[in-house]
Amino acid sequence: MGTGDLTEAEIGSLDSIHEHASAGNHYGVLGVAPDAQVDDIQKAYYQLSRDWHPDRHFRRDLGDYAQKLQFIFIQITKAYKVLSDKDGRRRFDRDNKKLIAAMAVQASPKATSKAASKQRNIDPKSPEAIAARKRRRARRKQEELNRKRVASKPRDARSRAIQQLKAQMKGRVGRARRYFDQGKQDYDEGNTTKAVSALHLACQFEPDNKEYRALYELARRESRTTLAQRHVEAGESAESLSNYREAIHQYTEACKMKPLDGLPHYRLANLLIHVEHNKREALTHLREAVSKSPKSTDYRLVLADLYAELNMGLNAKREYQTVLQLDPKNQRAKTGLRNVR
Repeated sequence: MGTGDLTEAEIGSLDSIHEHASAGNHYGVLGVAPDAQVDDIQKAYYQLSRDWHPDRHFRRDLGDYAQKLQFIFIQITKAYKVLSDKDGRRRFDRDNKKLIAAMAVQASPKATSKAASKQRNIDPKSPEAIAARKRRRARRKQEELNRKRVASKPRDARSRAIQQLKAQMKGRVGRARRYFDQGKQDYDEGNTTKAVSALHLACQFEPDNKEYRALYELARRESRTTLAQRHVEAGESAESLSNYREAIHQYTEACKMKPLDGLPHYRLANLLIHVEHNKREALTHLREAVSKSPKSTDYRLVLADLYAELNMGLNAKREYQTVLQLDPKNQRAKTGLRNVR
């Protein structure tokens, strides 16, 4: 068991167990007599469950016997549960008296001898024997055809799946190229925002294409920079009209674009300090402004002053000193450094 096709003996055993199981004969399924002891029933169950557990045969080409095996294993377990339980076995014997009586007759020496004698007396050349051989050959031939049919189905399915996958991949590559060409054209014409949309789709359909990814990242950065500049311009216009809430909104949107320049964060921080009086949030934006524009003394001075107001002396001192390194004559930094604690 375990590899190769089913042998004739295995087929015979499966057919016999299946026949008993279909008839509801628990004794026949386990291959024990109606008067068998509990130990005999248990031994028979353990042996059969080992022999016919589906996991032992999952690599084999079972053909039509695959479903039979599943059914048989369930019936073996069912038979054992009934016959190993005292009350269950008593109810089964009560409800199947004719079946048990027939098994007792078949098991008798006289019946066995009669059947064997009948088998020995059959002429191999008789019509009955010839017909039996033809039935066996026809059954084996049909089982072989069924096994080949079942074996070919997975190959056919795999072949169709591979063809479908190839067609899908070809379609995806073609669509990716069309989106890329459109995105490159938009980028060359200076319409970076529109280019980003097309290039993003190209990367979705062909994510491993480095050329598509590189242009997409470039266009996205430029698009974000352009959008950030527009929001900053709108914020500055609103700020000049003392419309501070609108200015804060525009600068916030500019910061969301993740610009390379620290100006949006600097503008927003100033309004958060003087309009919203939200120094903690302003501190976050000033730090971001300095990290993006590290050589801006204006940004560092505002950050240093805010550190001083928040009693963060060491941080303030560090920023004033950095300003003086960038601009040694900066009077504001010198004054701040003297006053910081």
